[in-house]
Amino acid sequence: MTGLFMADVGDGLCVAFSTLFGQTVLIDCGSQQNPVLAYNGFLKIHNQPLGHDAFVLSHFHADHYNGLLFSAEVFPRQAPLMIREVFYPRIPDFTEKAKFAEYLFSMNLILFGAERGVMAYDFLNTMLKLNNQIPFRQTPLYQGKIIEIGGSRFEVLWPPLSISSNRKTLSNVRKALVDFEIAIAEDKESQRLHDFVREEGIFKAYLENGEESRTERQPREREHPTLKIERRKLPPIVEKANDSLKKAANDLSLAFFGDNRLLFLGDLEKHEIEKTVDYLRKEGMDGFHVFVTPHHGTHWHDSLRQIRCVWSISSNGRKMCSKMKTQFKDISKRCLCTFANGDLTISGFH
Repeated sequence: MTGLFMADVGDGLCVAFSTLFGQTVLIDCGSQQNPVLAYNGFLKIHNQPLGHDAFVLSHFHADHYNGLLFSAEVFPRQAPLMIREVFYPRIPDFTEKAKFAEYLFSMNLILFGAERGVMAYDFLNTMLKLNNQIPFRQTPLYQGKIIEIGGSRFEVLWPPLSISSNRKTLSNVRKALVDFEIAIAEDKESQRLHDFVREEGIFKAYLENGEESRTERQPREREHPTLKIERRKLPPIVEKANDSLKKAANDLSLAFFGDNRLLFLGDLEKHEIEKTVDYLRKEGMDGFHVFVTPHHGTHWHDSLRQIRCVWSISSNGRKMCSKMKTQFKDISKRCLCTFANGDLTISGFH
């Protein structure tokens, strides 16, 4: 890695870094406030001379890729992306794995449909549309997997291959399943959209256990004449289900490190942060040039005191900035956040 750029997208994430051989890797493209903010961050990166070469999704909740969904609506076809590789966290094995994927993507449709009135929710199909239907290599990531992008090497810290024995994580996931089932039982519109996702079955592509595969071309426009979506304010019962699914997705968020240059902990919760730090200690890694803090700088576990970094950076807006953990200043020489500092550019990687 030779440099990093973090766009100010409010309470969300849109960050890119350049590899040793000059490729550009984009991580996430989403915002809790408005997908247009994430889209603007996306444009700042896309308009750089190198464009994008790879995309990494930290987890499957809509507020980390709603900027892509919006981009697919408005992005000019004459300037498509040239993505060659797409990475995303593998959904770990557990009894209700298929149901979790089905509910998570259903909620993403419910959220984005209510916000934009548009039938869009699938990550890989959105990437293919932005890529002007040019196939790319897709790779699910899990703990211990090592990937190389443009001469830079990265090792995955989280998620694990299975959470069947992880009682804390499994408990959060199962609570999310129950909350979603209560929501669709009480809200007919959410039930209707869930039925559509279940019948369409796109989520099944994320359940495969293969190492990597190549996307197939899709029709230029997928029409859904029977699926009309109205913008609306979500009922409290649906908001509660969304909060539970978001927390469960956080528990399964992607975390990785690249030598001593970059540490990225996604949106991990305290329990998972402790486990990833323990993994790093076993790898003999405790110092990094840049640390992208977990959950916009709002999640902390005291095990992180074993980590040292030159820069700790957090992507947040007014909501998340007020909840930032001051402990990050103790483990870094320079501590910045987008709410206070705007777009962040860091160079001088060693």
